[in-house]
Amino acid sequence: MQYPFIQKDEELKKYLFNLKEVCIIEHEDNWFKEKTHTKLYPNLEDAKAKIGRPHYWILNAIDEYEESDNQEEAMIALAILVFKSNYYSQKLVSSDENLEAKKDLITYLSNLGIEIDKICECISSMDAPAYARVELDTKDLSKFVKQFI
Repeated sequence: MQYPFIQKDEELKKYLFNLKEVCIIEHEDNWFKEKTHTKLYPNLEDAKAKIGRPHYWILNAIDEYEESDNQEEAMIALAILVFKSNYYSQKLVSSDENLEAKKDLITYLSNLGIEIDKICECISSMDAPAYARVELDTKDLSKFVKQFI
């Protein structure tokens, strides 16, 4: 995994700090490559927008979380982004069911302190990637989630 998931006993503030560090290091590693693209796009902000990188998206999502009035929704959006970025290369276009991905997403959301009903809502919505989405009725969905928490 490129971007870490929070561990059960890890403090949220420390996790967000570490996630930022990973993204900043990735930015520094890719800085020269991105700098060469600025010849194509003289405006640096335009260049960054055209050359999307997950580390930029994650840093922006962390900022949105920290500034948000609805932190739970912002945290879910950040979690989905980190999850999709970790599975991006192998699974992004896959519609095959992947139990390991479902388990990872549920565990990650739970470790972030998201309540079970919100986790159920999230993993059954279109926000979750197809390979990690769970399509069950409410009662069965809750049982499915509880088995991984």
